[in-house]
Parts: sequence; structure tokens; C-alpha cells
Amino acid sequence: MVQSPIFQNISNLSSKDQVLFTRFGCGPTAMVPHYTVHEAFEHIVDTYPSAAAAKHSGRIITYADLDVEANRLANYLIGLGLKPKQRVCLVVQRSLEMLVGIFAVLKSGCQYVPMDGGVVSDEALQHTLSDTDAFFTLCLPKFEEKVKRLARPDVRIICLGTGAERFLSSDRPTVSVNADDGAYAIYTSGSTGKPKGVDVSHSNVTNALLLEPGRLGITAGTKVGQVLSVSFDMGAWEMLACLINGGTLCLRTSSWEETLHEIDVLISTPSVLAKWSRKQFPNIKTVVTGGEPCPQSLADKWAVDTTYYNICGPTEVTILNSAHLHVPGQKLSIGTPLPNTTVYVLDEQESPVAIGTKGSMWVGGAGVTRGYINLPKITEQRYKRDKFRNDGSTMFNTGDIVRWRDDGSLETLGRSDDQVKIKGFRVELDGVTAVVEKYPGVPRACTMVVHGKLAAFYTAKIPIKEEALDAFARQHLPFYSVPERWIRVLTIPLTPNGKVDKRNLAQLALHTVITKPDSIARPLSTIAATPQIVELEKDLERGEVDDSPVTRSSLSIIKGGAISISESLESRLDALPAKKGFHGQRWLRHRAFILYRRFFSVVLLANIAVACFILYQRVKRDRYILADVSTAFAANLCMTVLMRSEPVVNLLFTVACSVPTSWPLAIRRHCARVFHIGGIHSSCAIAAVAWFTIFTIGASLEFAKESALRCLGLAPVILTYLVWPILAAIAMTSHPAFRAKHHDVWEATHRFGGWTALILLWVQTFLATKDLAIGVAPSRAYLTSPGVWLLAVATCAIIFPWLHLRKVPVRSEVLSSHAVRLWFDYTDPVVGTAVRLAERPLRDWHGFATITNTNGRGFSLVVSNAGDFTARTIARAPTSIWVRGIPTCGVLRIAPLFRSIVLVATGSGIGPCLAVILARKVPCRILWTAPNHEQTFGRALVEEVLATDPNAVIHNTRTMGKPDMPLLAWRLYKESGAEAVCVISNKVFTQKIVYAMETRGVPAYGAIFDS
Repeated sequence: MVQSPIFQNISNLSSKDQVLFTRFGCGPTAMVPHYTVHEAFEHIVDTYPSAAAAKHSGRIITYADLDVEANRLANYLIGLGLKPKQRVCLVVQRSLEMLVGIFAVLKSGCQYVPMDGGVVSDEALQHTLSDTDAFFTLCLPKFEEKVKRLARPDVRIICLGTGAERFLSSDRPTVSVNADDGAYAIYTSGSTGKPKGVDVSHSNVTNALLLEPGRLGITAGTKVGQVLSVSFDMGAWEMLACLINGGTLCLRTSSWEETLHEIDVLISTPSVLAKWSRKQFPNIKTVVTGGEPCPQSLADKWAVDTTYYNICGPTEVTILNSAHLHVPGQKLSIGTPLPNTTVYVLDEQESPVAIGTKGSMWVGGAGVTRGYINLPKITEQRYKRDKFRNDGSTMFNTGDIVRWRDDGSLETLGRSDDQVKIKGFRVELDGVTAVVEKYPGVPRACTMVVHGKLAAFYTAKIPIKEEALDAFARQHLPFYSVPERWIRVLTIPLTPNGKVDKRNLAQLALHTVITKPDSIARPLSTIAATPQIVELEKDLERGEVDDSPVTRSSLSIIKGGAISISESLESRLDALPAKKGFHGQRWLRHRAFILYRRFFSVVLLANIAVACFILYQRVKRDRYILADVSTAFAANLCMTVLMRSEPVVNLLFTVACSVPTSWPLAIRRHCARVFHIGGIHSSCAIAAVAWFTIFTIGASLEFAKESALRCLGLAPVILTYLVWPILAAIAMTSHPAFRAKHHDVWEATHRFGGWTALILLWVQTFLATKDLAIGVAPSRAYLTSPGVWLLAVATCAIIFPWLHLRKVPVRSEVLSSHAVRLWFDYTDPVVGTAVRLAERPLRDWHGFATITNTNGRGFSLVVSNAGDFTARTIARAPTSIWVRGIPTCGVLRIAPLFRSIVLVATGSGIGPCLAVILARKVPCRILWTAPNHEQTFGRALVEEVLATDPNAVIHNTRTMGKPDMPLLAWRLYKESGAEAVCVISNKVFTQKIVYAMETRGVPAYGAIFDS
């Protein structure tokens, strides 16, 4: 290896710094033994054919067998039309089939794009499938349906491990591939927007992984752990570095310990490594940390008796650009440039800074990738011509703030995107974190700005006085960079890539009670599943970690959920607190006179007042009142219909839910009761029947008069007699008790009786208006009659949903014999709405809550077995179905009014909740009770719940019995710091939970079953 000559365009530096800038910034020049990844792999195959290439879940595959399988699959793909230089998406999880897919794609001359099918969101998967313009996608069979649903129709989907290629030739394909062709593309997390695809070439990979230190000393027989996300570039390092250098790849299962006990080489993020003790795994000989800043204490512990590298390098420079071989006690750094790599420390004008001065790290050389896929503008901003080498190559701005030390190593000072302004001063968050981690007893910390305040999160195995921690920070930091809030946690949460999950921490900060500086902070603890539920291994990759013993509780969960709860609250949450107020007052406020009944009462009182006024007019002024009675009836009928009209309901909900979360909760909690407008509907309906009864009596009295004195003719009176029993029947069958037992009768009475009454009312109104308008021309009487106009408005509202009657295509996903999920694309509803479905549009209609698709287009809904219609729908899995009207707002439309909520669902009530859960716009904790969740609703649906709330309480009533729902809801409310509780359940549970919460001062909302 030799050094490169002096750089150009560095004349602004002193002579001494020019020499050091070149000496420090230029890595050794070295020859790479192979130019493509699969060529290097095939060299190992030819050298060690019988050596174990990989092992997973008891299965082992040799290099020769892996090569044969990959060759067959590559030949199969080529035969199907796969062309060189295309991108192929891999939707997989750790498996031997995944490795076959990777090398098959490479041997086909194509570039693979890995995605973890168990972690990737629908939105991210759909974006990647589209952005790569891939015509072929390889996936494990369990992800086939997911890929089909999100991929373009012209994409060819091949399931790995099905043996479709087993009869193809095992010869290596003769596709010409050069070093500059694409090897893989990694899509970054996209935490600030859509994921960006980084285009990585073969030469990028071989330079990084075939030369030391990136090779990590891997040779035949070296056991390398594959523990990180397969869609993470450090995951590519694990797999490819092992298999192109002859090692044995140990693919992790759910048991981390099992894998860690058998490997020699571990590549990890500091956040993941911090969960394990060096003493537990003396077998590990080589350790690498990267992806985020590493605490000195962690490096010192793991560097004992190991070859320990701390590295730096984003995906855009192929995993790593510098590495530091650490010795315990030595000051930690990110080391020196890799072979064939250059590192420049530049200022904001992209000019070199003096040695020892901090600046932005730019990287040039063989590791710089080809840019971002389909993002030329961003590529142009971050990738620029390397003016220091001036050889046509490019350099990349990593965004890291670094400086050169005197020994030629790089010291990292955080990231440019982690620089924030506090009190007018620029603060580097990583620098603050590093100071906090120096305090005795604090192994891990993270600092971030939450709502304008600097918050420090830290772990500590023993209680720490935050007054002392605060004083320590003030000794080592400027006053403006001392955290204003200290939040102790048992563990720092992680993203799927093993990095600190700052979104999760920000949410935690919003829900954490501020403690006094001199208090001993209590961390958030976890309560594990009860003995009746089998506890599965926590997945560090997904952030399911805990470095303390767990506390047993009667609360239950399913597979990977854990109930987070503040230890400071545990002792107070064994029972519900006392209710507020005295018994009679509570009953009146939260039962007898809820807002629904207050609306009901106000409307009835208003009608009584109007009746008194009309009676007064009759008695005092001898005014003829039948016209006034008719108008009062029409007004109430119109309001009855409008309060159930979809556009009106949506308008009222939209207005009420437009109140920003910055407004006081006292206002927002009342706006959230907008769904109580059903009280207006019910009271106006009763009032309308009452007014029509008065009109009927008045019309009958007309016949007691002499014919010359009668104001109404015989025809309108007969029609009145025909309409009255229909309206009375509609009103009586609408009683909640009758409707619950005889829903079909109620619906038929409403629909057919309502239509009949409407037709008769139009005839009766025209005849009565003409008769009552004495001395006025009929045409003028009709135009000036309030009753005619009110009836016209009501008729338009009744007709409106039938104008939207149509039969639409639907895709059925049968979850079990008890439930089916229906997928639609005919409209794009907002979160918290419902649609009506029917097999026979003139018979029965059924409402179901919509679940807006994460890409914003179309929706789905869950139908569970609750009657004849639902049972038939599940059995026949329809391909088309009737819909009517437009999506209409329901209870959960109110969710955006709150900063965070607790969702309580029983059984199929999870369906409506999924709309809020999957939208991920309102932070929520989830309590879901049902019998056998996975068997009933399918694993995918359960995983969707856990993806939003990994600590969701999922209680199996079949094995655990019925829980104390109010107590569980109260616990989640207090634990999470939520602003409200929303309940989707049956009438008994809904009223029970809402009453239990409201009587304790908690805003709680559930459907009104009396409406």
C-alpha cells in the first residue's frame, strides 16, 4: 500500500496544514482482488465448496449448494425476461432463501433492493416498488399477498423457496457485469420524508469489504452474526463481508443469545450492543460499532480481549469511510480513512479548514456511491466533483461534524442536522449527550429538543439524583446547553435499524410529568405477560429491549407487546381512584343529562315553547293555527332528516374537529362531543310526530264545523289519517329496545314507511297549503309556504345518498372463519368515517368504519361475524358489493382534537380503531380485548396494531377471562399522559367505561346507542 500525492485546491491552508491535510485525509492505496461481489463469492465457492456458508434455524447450506441454488434461480429469472442492469426488489426476512435471492440477482447482472417484509410499512414498500421501477420482485411466500396488493400490475412476483427453478441449469450465468454496475440499493429510513434509494455499485462494495479493516479478518471458518435489519447497510456488511471472504453466516432467529453465543464477529449499533454484557459472550473476538455515536464506556467494556472497531460512514459512502481500532482506555474516535478513500474536513463554503478545526466531513474515493435513485437535485446537492483530487471522481457530504486530531484520527462532534439553536446559541446535541454519558452510572443517553426545550433522556440501573446530574452538566457545558428536562428511562428505544428512535422519545417527553430537579427519577418499567401467555424473545432490532428485571402483573399481551407503565404510578394504579362529586350529581351529569339528552331536552322545550306561543295566538287573537302547526311539523321533520344527512353530519364534524390542539383541553373536550347531535335528530323526530298528531286532531275537528266554515277539504284530511299511523310506527319502532331486538323490522319500517309517508306528505302538503291559503292563488301559496320548502329540503336530503347508489368492485381478504377484510378503491375517505354496504340495496344496509389506506388512496374495512349479512359476506368473500351515499363521520373522527388518546376496543371494535391506528397522526395507546385475536382476525392485523403501539394491551378473553376494562383504560390513560379515552365496543361496555372515566375527570367518548 502507498500514499497518494498531495491534494489540489488547498492553498488557503498553511504549508504545514497542507501536508497534514493530505497525509491525514488520504487512505492507503490498495488493489482490490475482485471487481464484482458475486465474482468474489464464486472464488470462495471454488476454494471452499464444502464449507458452511450459512446457518439458520437448524438448517445449514454449503458454499457449493448456495452457488447452485443461486445459479438455478438466476437462470430461471433470465428465462422469464430479467435483463441486466435492472433492479429487483427482495421482500424478505432472515432466511437461507434470502441469500439465494441476493446472489441470484447479482449473477443475473442486476441490482437487488432488500426490504424486511415484517417491518417495512405499506407506504414505504409501495414507494420502493414504484421508485425502483422493478419489473421483478422476489419475496418469501408469506409476503406474497402484501406485495401483490402494493405492486404495479405488470410486476412479476417470484416466491423464494417454492422450487420453481429446481429443474433449471445449475451452470453459472454468462452475464457480463463490470465493477461500475449496481450491486444493491438501500432505501434510507425516510424519517424526514419519503425513503431515498442509494445506488451502490460492485466496486463500492468490494473496496469496502475485501480490504482491511472492512474485511474484519474474516476467513474460512469465521462465524459472523447476521443480527441487524436486512434492509440496513450494516446488514449488507454482515452478509456480504462474510460470504465473499469465506466465513459462515449465522442468521439470527428470535433468540439473540443463541446467535451471540456461537459467533466470532459481531457488527452492531451502539444502542443494540449496550443491551449485552461482554462477559456473557467471551466467544466474540471481533466487534464493530457504527451507525450512531458510541459512548466511550461502552467501547472500553467491549474492547477487552477483542478486536474492536468504531466506524463512521453513511450508506452513501458504502457502509464505512473510516475506522478506529480501539484499545481500552484510549480516547475513542472514528479513526482514519479506509484504503482508496479520502476524507476532507471543510467549512460551509466547502473550503478546507485548519487541522484541529471542526467542519463538515466530505468523503471521496472508491466508496462514494452513484447517487440517489430518481433524485437528481438532491444528488447534485450532496454529491459534488472532487476538486481536491480533480480526477473526475465525486465526493459526498456526510453531514457529520468532525475535526482532525494530532494523531491523524477523526473526532466526531455530532451532525450538522443535530445542531440546534437554544436561547440564540448553537448547540450540538451529540456533544451534550456525550457529557451526560460521562456521569457515573449513566451508560446511555440521548438529547433532543422537544417543544423548544432541551430534554435529556438517560438510562441508569440505580436511582440518580437529578440535582447532582444537573450540577455535573453545568460544570461541563455552557449554561445555554444544559438540559432543561431530565427523563430517566429503562432503555433507549430503537428503530428497526438499531438506532435511537427519536420519534419515540419525543412522544415520551410529551407524556412525561416534569419532576423537580432534586427528585430521584423513576424510569419507565415494563410489565410482562402473565404465565398463561408464552413470552417470546424480545427483538432488539425493533426496539423491544429491556435491561432490567420485569415485574409480573395480571395484565396480558400477545407476542411482543409489553405494557409500559411508570413505576411512580404503579402503586396507585391497582384500583380506580374515587369518583368525583356525589352520587346523585354524578348520575345526573354523566348518565341522565349527557349532552345527547341535553340536546334532546332543549329541542323538546323549544317545541313546547312554540306550542305555547301558537296556543296563545289561538286563544288571545283567535288566530287559525293549523298552518302554524303544519309549519312546526315540517320544520322538525326537516331537522330530523338533516341531522342524519351525510353532508350535514360531515360539515358539523369538520367544523367541530377543526379546533387546533393548541386550544385549551376544556374547549376541545366539548367540541369532541359533536357526535351527540343525534339528540337533536331524536327529539325533532318525536316533536314532528307530536306536531303531526296535533295537526291530525285539528283536521278532525274541522269536520265538526259546518261545511262552509271548514278550512280543509276531505282529501288532505284522509291523507293525514294515512300518514299519521306510518309516522307513529316509525317513531315506536325506533325505541332502542325494540330496534335492538328487531333491527330488520325497524329498517323496513323506516325505509318503506318513510318513502310512503314522504309521497303522501307531498300530496297532503299541496292540498292543505291550497286549502289553508284562503284568498291566495295556489301558485303563490306554494312559493310562500314554509312547509313546502322545508319538505323540499328534507326530500333532497333523503334522495342524496340514493344518488350515490352503485355496485363497486371489492377485494376480499379472509382473515378467518370469523372475519374478512374488504378492500375498496372507489373513494378516499378521511380517518374516522363509515360507509354503508348491502347485498340487496332495497333491503338491509349495514354500516362499517373505514380504514384509510396508508398511501391515502382507497380504504378497507373489517367485517366480523355478527349476524346473517356478515356471516354471508365472510363465507362468500365478495368481489363486488352495493354502496350508498358518501363516507360519513363517526365517533373516532374526533381523534385529531387531542394530542394523544387511549383507544379501547372489544372484539371487532378494533376495525374502526384501525383507521386512527394506521393513520399514525394521533399518538395512541391501545387496549384490545377479544377471544383469540390471531385466529379470529389474522396475524397481520394484530401486527398492524403492534406496529403503531408495540406496548399495546392485547388481552385474550378466551384464555385470560374478562378483564377489568375501566381499570385497564385508566392505567393506560395515566401511564401515557393521554388527553382522552375513546371506546369502540357494545352498549354495556361503552357506557360502563365512559361513565367510569368521566366520573373521574377523564374525557371519554363512545357511541350513543339511543340515537
